[in-house]
Amino acid sequence: MNRRTVHNNLFQLSTRQDWPTPRHKIRRGNFPYIFKITEDFTYQTDWQLEADFIAEWLEISKNGLITVKANKSGYSWDGCTPKLSILNLWVIGVPDGHVNYRTMRPYTYDASLVHDALYQYLDSVPIARSEIDRLFLQMLGDFKLRKLYYLAVRLFGGWHVVQKGIH
Repeated sequence: MNRRTVHNNLFQLSTRQDWPTPRHKIRRGNFPYIFKITEDFTYQTDWQLEADFIAEWLEISKNGLITVKANKSGYSWDGCTPKLSILNLWVIGVPDGHVNYRTMRPYTYDASLVHDALYQYLDSVPIARSEIDRLFLQMLGDFKLRKLYYLAVRLFGGWHVVQKGIH
């Protein structure tokens, strides 16, 4: 494959219009994004899909490899929700945990990233909400409040979202 073919293929990928679109959620108030990745983040699951799921910000391969895409602008999210910014000085809401000395990021960082990206496509992703929430619990690792956070996403996450083709 020559350089021109590679460039054309990359251009076609970057201009695709047939990707599943993220759920459009209108948020009132000042909801801060507090984290941002500038490089793609991957996480291997034991999920087996019939086909790859490819969207602008999220990809799940048939063998269960999740990729949250940074794209050109980076992927931003608000950690564990809800959060509210007060006068652009303070952020109050669900804590993300203190910094884990192993990763130098808050305990919930990776789990909230993957969970937010999957929930962004909740109406079209080929994974049941219950499985997404279980992955969140698993990714929280040894975070002390993991079961409480899991219960919160089970009870309050994805209200009124109909998952297409999921039983």
